[in-house]
Amino acid sequence: MSANSVKKCEETMETRKIVSGKLGEIEFAETDIITLSAPVLGFPDLSDFILISNDKSYPFLWFQSVQDVNICFILVEPDIFFPYYKPTLNKRELKILGAEGEKDIKLFGIVVVPDQPKNATVNLRAPLALNMEKKLAKQIILEDDKWQIKSPLFPKQD
Repeated sequence: MSANSVKKCEETMETRKIVSGKLGEIEFAETDIITLSAPVLGFPDLSDFILISNDKSYPFLWFQSVQDVNICFILVEPDIFFPYYKPTLNKRELKILGAEGEKDIKLFGIVVVPDQPKNATVNLRAPLALNMEKKLAKQIILEDDKWQIKSPLFPKQD
C-alpha cells in the first residue's frame, strides 16, 4: 500500500457526507458534530447535529441532524432581532454544557417559518444553548415567562 493510498483512506475516515432533505449534499468533519446533552423537544432520538451558516441565509443558520437527513432546524441569534434578550442560565445548565460561565455559551432561537415567511416566529422561551468549544448543546427551558414560544420575528406591518 502506497503512502498516497493511506492518506486517502485517512481523509475518508475524517470526513462524512450526508444528503440533507433541505440543503442537499453536505460534507463535514467528525469534529464538526455538535452533541445534544438532551434531545430537542419532540425529537427524542436525535443527538448529533452540524451547524451550517452561509452568506446567503445570514442571519439564519441551519442545525442539520446527522442521524435524520430530513430534520434541519432554522436558527437565529435572538439578540439580532431582540437586542434586549439576555436570559440568565443557571449553574446546572452551564455545568451540563461544560461551560465555566455564560461567556462560553451562545444562544440560538429555533425559527418556525409558516407558508407566509413574514409570519415567522422564534422560540425565545426554549433556546438552544451551544458551547462551541466543547461541541455540546442543550435546549433550555427558561423559567422567566416573559419569553414566548412563538415570538414574531418580524414586526407586523399595517
